[in-house]
Amino acid sequence: MSPARRRRPSDRVKELTERTRREGRELSRGRRSEARKLGAVFAPVGRFISWIAPLITGALLFVIKLFAALIALLAELGAVAGAWLADRVRAIAHATASWTERNVTPLSTVAFVGIAAAVGLGISQFFNFHGVAVDAPEYAGEVGSVANVPIVGTKTAGSAHLWVLIPIAVAAVVLIVATYRGETRFAPGVFLCGLLGLAVALAIDLPQGLDAGRAGLAFSGADAVLLQGFWAEVACSATLMLCGVLLGLYSRGVSAERKRRWRAEISTGLQTES
Repeated sequence: MSPARRRRPSDRVKELTERTRREGRELSRGRRSEARKLGAVFAPVGRFISWIAPLITGALLFVIKLFAALIALLAELGAVAGAWLADRVRAIAHATASWTERNVTPLSTVAFVGIAAAVGLGISQFFNFHGVAVDAPEYAGEVGSVANVPIVGTKTAGSAHLWVLIPIAVAAVVLIVATYRGETRFAPGVFLCGLLGLAVALAIDLPQGLDAGRAGLAFSGADAVLLQGFWAEVACSATLMLCGVLLGLYSRGVSAERKRRWRAEISTGLQTES
């Protein structure tokens, strides 16, 4: 091969290389030109972002500080409210304990229970004390757990003895209050009221409550039953008897002191008015 032919391929490579370089330079100049054009377009946007970014950051910081301040304020208010509530609870507890220490005594407790028993005795007169269970044997076993035995012929406790226990209950309340105020001689009266209530329940209500009467003849398998009114009478009357005994015991040592204290309070009140 001649030297001229050997030089031709190398010249061809140089031309391609030079052409590639020129195209790369032209492409770079084009890209730089486009970049300058785009930079000119986005420059206002960049300036706007650089202007508004501190404002947005400041607003966000302000909101965060505001939330932090609110949380701190709520915590402070909670601490103040908790301290105030704790002080009030302590004051109420102290006042309650002082009042309980002064007023809740064996005598006052028995008087309260006795008054409750007397009120219960009066209320029991409006409850049924007697009824007749119809077909009671048929409701034995599993049937009785699903359906209650029909009760007919019910009567209120007061109607069995002409409501006599209502004035006895009122008298018991009056006697209990008088005994609590220092009149020890009235304590046996409370016991007597309970005894009369129990006597009426056992001597009058019990026989009538166990008598099926006409309802027992009208229905088969009918049994007379004692209802809640009778048992309330018995329980309240027995409680009044017990309270009468306890009032007599607890009021002996307290009555004289209580009378002296009341007299002193009355005399102090009269001197203040004068």
